[in-house]
Amino acid sequence: MEQTVSINQFGDALKNTSPMPLYEKKSKEKSSYDYFQELGDTLVKSLKDGTSPLLPNKDGFVDLQPAYNASKNTKTEGLTQIMLLTKKAELNAPTAAFVTFESVKKAQEAGVECKIAKGSKGVTIPAVDLKNWSEIKFKNTWFNFSQVEGAEALKAFLDAKMTEQYKKDVQYINEHYPNSTYKEKKNPADFVMNKENLKAMPLNEKTEEPYQYLAQVLNAVNTGRKLYVTPEQAEKFKNKAVEILTAEYEPGKLDKAAIMKLSVSAENLYRKNKEMLQEYSQKKEVAQESPKKETPKKSRPAPSYERER
Repeated sequence: MEQTVSINQFGDALKNTSPMPLYEKKSKEKSSYDYFQELGDTLVKSLKDGTSPLLPNKDGFVDLQPAYNASKNTKTEGLTQIMLLTKKAELNAPTAAFVTFESVKKAQEAGVECKIAKGSKGVTIPAVDLKNWSEIKFKNTWFNFSQVEGAEALKAFLDAKMTEQYKKDVQYINEHYPNSTYKEKKNPADFVMNKENLKAMPLNEKTEEPYQYLAQVLNAVNTGRKLYVTPEQAEKFKNKAVEILTAEYEPGKLDKAAIMKLSVSAENLYRKNKEMLQEYSQKKEVAQESPKKETPKKSRPAPSYERER
């Protein structure tokens, strides 16, 4: 049976209600550009206060151990390497070993007694689509091992997992590809990730832009070398980098992607020169193996980090 509502009842109901909002609720989730800005601000602060590991020590050398992922014993790359080195310096940590929050969580689920120390702040780095930086594929929050309680137990767990996977990989290769050289490779758990940098190289004297400077830092870190930088070169890099990272594309609007642009350019230059050096080395080996050739092809000169024209 239908019930009717009087005009008076309808009016009373209206008095006790509020109108439907016409605005859309803003998402509290951070965008990739919010993360980029935080990373850029962190780097700017370290450059300004002189604690950045990207600047030379008193002896004139940028002498760094690579920041690495302790769950795989692999060196991190590009923006991640730059920011984790910066975090290590901020903490004055004795180790360059880093682990993600997810790795710690998985270890805990496996019964390992470890946890992130209370009050510790990690470094969150988003992995984005290189064609669309606003699209976050995933993001990792990294912590230095010095921020982990039960770090030794965590390391033992991670080493055991690496060894287990290594044995599975070797068994599979041996069964399906018996002539492969994979079995001769070393167990990642046995890798020595920190070695003293005995060789040194100077910063290219024609270095003009911060991304060129960073490319050479990445090269030094990945090849186990110290990079000699003059005070003038260091000051020039610092000032230009801060200028880029604090630039506004419109009055009052920061370029949040500045650090991404800088790190991607540096990584691309580093990789390009690495490929050219490998090509140069291969041609040199071929020339040495074929000394009887009357007119060997002229080898390409070793690449430099000069600014591209």
